[in-house]
Amino acid sequence: MKLKLASTVLLLLLAGVAMGQPIFQVGNLNPPEPPAVPDVHLGLESYAYLFYPPDFGDCSSGGFRLEAVHMLLEFTPEQVPVTFHAAGGLISADWDSALDMFVPGGQLCEGQPFDFHFTEPGQYEIILPVQGACGCQPFNEHYFLSVKYFDQFGADLPTDGQPEAGVVFINNSGNWIDMIGLGKTAGGKVIIWGDLVCCDPPIGNDMGTWSGIKGLYR
Repeated sequence: MKLKLASTVLLLLLAGVAMGQPIFQVGNLNPPEPPAVPDVHLGLESYAYLFYPPDFGDCSSGGFRLEAVHMLLEFTPEQVPVTFHAAGGLISADWDSALDMFVPGGQLCEGQPFDFHFTEPGQYEIILPVQGACGCQPFNEHYFLSVKYFDQFGADLPTDGQPEAGVVFINNSGNWIDMIGLGKTAGGKVIIWGDLVCCDPPIGNDMGTWSGIKGLYR
């Protein structure tokens, strides 16, 4: 099945890339393994995908900025036409010692919602630029990419055929659930990835006196 892009959002993303630093990608970079999973995505839900930036690239500056989040959705003839709104962002990764894994924490940042309208069935790449909302984050920490859907609608979920616990979570009832625990998505991870650029993290203020600071360099 040929992958289709949300072209308007793609043009916005490419315009931002042309003005910034080179991008590297994080998250699930595996190709989809058919068939897509039905009856899981119903809309009005959020997804979180765990990543550790050093596993995918290097930022000697010590910081990264999230530029966009991508996700694959697939629509059957019965599921179109469809109109919905979605936003991408970044969630903190909190260590849960009882579960021995990282779990989604607080929302660090989120871009504005984008509108999507599809009239033909097929597999689509949803592209969600965050347009500077996420600032410069410390590079050597764990995070979750986030995708939030604001409307109720059905779609099938492409997965990679490579199951792994503690990586992708869904929230449709106020609580995050590891998707490997859902029978229909136990065979592979939902395909979500993000575009990062390196940046210089902000430097904190030193509240010492001027004479004290000068003394450090004598």
